[in-house]
Amino acid sequence: MSFVHLHVHSQYSLLESTIRTKSLAKKVGELGMPGVALTDYGNMFGAIEFYFACKDAGVKPIIGTEVFIAPKSRLIKGEDKEAAMQPSRRLVLLAHNFTGYQTLCRLSTIGYQEGFYYRPRVDLETLQKYSEGLIALSGGWMGEVPWTFLNRGPDACLEKIKTFQAIYGDRFYLELNRTGNSGWDKINTFLQQCGRDLGIPLVATNDVHYLSPKDQLPQEVLICIGTNKTLQDESRFRLGSDQFFLKSPVEMRQLFHDIPEACDQTLAIAERCELKFNLKDASGNPIYHLPSYPTAPGVSLHDEMHRLSKAGLERRFEEAQKRGETVAVEMRADYLKRLEYELAMIEKMGFNGYFLIVQDFIGWAKDNGIPVGPGRGSGAGSLVAYSLRITDLDPMPYHLIFERFLNPERISMPDFDIDFCQEHRGRVIDYVTQKYGHQSVSQIITYGRLQARAAIRDVGRVMGMTFAEVDVVAKLIPEKLGINLKEAIEMEPRLREHMEMDPKINNLMEIAQKIEGLVRHAGIHAAGVIIADGNIMDHAPLYRGAEGENVVQYDMKHSEKIGLIKFDFLGLKTLTHIQEAFNLIERNRGKKFTVQDISLKDPGIYEIMCKGDTAGIFQFEGEGITDLIRKAKPDCFEDIVAINALYRPGPMDMIPDYVARKSGEKKVKYDFPELEEFLKETYGVIVYQEQVQLVAAKIANYSLGEADMLRRAMGKKIAEEMA
Repeated sequence: MSFVHLHVHSQYSLLESTIRTKSLAKKVGELGMPGVALTDYGNMFGAIEFYFACKDAGVKPIIGTEVFIAPKSRLIKGEDKEAAMQPSRRLVLLAHNFTGYQTLCRLSTIGYQEGFYYRPRVDLETLQKYSEGLIALSGGWMGEVPWTFLNRGPDACLEKIKTFQAIYGDRFYLELNRTGNSGWDKINTFLQQCGRDLGIPLVATNDVHYLSPKDQLPQEVLICIGTNKTLQDESRFRLGSDQFFLKSPVEMRQLFHDIPEACDQTLAIAERCELKFNLKDASGNPIYHLPSYPTAPGVSLHDEMHRLSKAGLERRFEEAQKRGETVAVEMRADYLKRLEYELAMIEKMGFNGYFLIVQDFIGWAKDNGIPVGPGRGSGAGSLVAYSLRITDLDPMPYHLIFERFLNPERISMPDFDIDFCQEHRGRVIDYVTQKYGHQSVSQIITYGRLQARAAIRDVGRVMGMTFAEVDVVAKLIPEKLGINLKEAIEMEPRLREHMEMDPKINNLMEIAQKIEGLVRHAGIHAAGVIIADGNIMDHAPLYRGAEGENVVQYDMKHSEKIGLIKFDFLGLKTLTHIQEAFNLIERNRGKKFTVQDISLKDPGIYEIMCKGDTAGIFQFEGEGITDLIRKAKPDCFEDIVAINALYRPGPMDMIPDYVARKSGEKKVKYDFPELEEFLKETYGVIVYQEQVQLVAAKIANYSLGEADMLRRAMGKKIAEEMA
């Protein structure tokens, strides 16, 4: 008596479904169904999120999409424009296996990059060319087969059915729906006859757009948001009934009680679909789709890493000497020991190629006059990165820890935060595209969501409320970063009062909570670029950016889950301004120098900052932090770093203690004498995550890898890991 839904839309069918993938997987599990398919309109945005949500819920994930079929050619030409204006019909496609998944990736990519006209479209030629590993269902109300029957008659419909049967063979099914739309009875009767005559199996679906009947109104509101209509507008699009929800196996069996084989086929199709991603190797380590870094004949990645790192370290010693900051001979041994340790760890974790790729495009940028940031985040803790010119901050004097960047006890891909001059960032992306191939380089998609205030304003407009009515409610949402409507109602008594006094406001808030957080539109990540081994379409589908960019359809988190590697290419205007300042100095004063030529020990730097003259200094030009600088009176680079680290939510609570200790108003104390070595530069206050690691290693005898796990648990407030 079981059943599997094979035609389901999620929030990634943008503004047409209220279903969230985790909620879908959970509900399917609760209803005792063995699997479920995701078939969003024209895209695969949610495929990987859905895949892992189902795995977590113990449900078989069936990845699919509902493609739009162009009336004629997918390519827009002058003579085809009239045809292109006709509604695009649809076909439901499911991945039978991993080959089928790759076929879906290709079709979805073609839809966006070649056939986009209001919707991502493919054509019959594309479907015939790319059909391997796919199971096809004839579709819902706007499916190619039902639409042809209703608009062109049975004979034309029969020819369409024969066409799809020729493409997919025994992997083609005639889809029956009983969602209450007028006309389905005739369609279903015709399809049953075709099934008998042509030997094509029938399959029951429900074209699911929301999880339960109570979600029908929020789903209609969502469509109105997407089409800029109101609920009172008679011309607005409707699904046509209140039956498009995730029905239980019992409900579906009752609905198709006279055609039980159509329900049985859902189980048979689910059994046929066996998609598995190859995520780990034989040793259980993650598989990364990283391109091969080219080396000279006979030179291994190991040899290249050692050669470049050691030569780079010597160059850093020479640069320090030019600045009058010569590294003592006895310290050089410590540098070389640290370098060898890091190289061995990078080799063991299999990341030589990653480091070489990053140093290559950063080196190219620097050699071609493109300003590159000195490095941010945990990557600054690597001496190898400093030696390879990936970063420009020596980690040794500042006790920066390599294990915070690469932890041997928690293997994960390294991630350098890299800033490029805003004006020339595109040149660096062009360089890697030319080096590794257009098909191997892509930017990453992001999703704009209906956040609290936006949800209220959109729902209010759809409900026909005036701007003034909605504005009063929206402005009552507390000014808290990332706040949701449930929190807002709990925090703001005036909001609760409005809801209790006015049923219309109460209805507004209830619907807004239902749609809050749903995806509204797609965009492009500001920094992330994927470089893959071979064609990215072998791993993921592509979207097309406004400027024609390759864009992976999965967000950063889910791209990484299937082994695609993200590299940061953030455009930073500050770097552009600094370079322009250097150019002006050279032109007007005849002096040519770079950032590396400026000593961080120059007292003039700190005199200017102590005066509060911080306009234009990245991360130090706000009123609050400028006031802190005046009070703290930094006189060395370590003070500047501490101020930057303290001026953020949480650590701000330690600012008074830090300032009092630095100024001498309060005595510097250490809980243990051993801590002075690590906390002296911050006057006994634990400011940095590295200090947390060093304290844990010194006092609790943690390894630096274990200390990194503690640091992560503290950052995420995971009590059981901190205990």
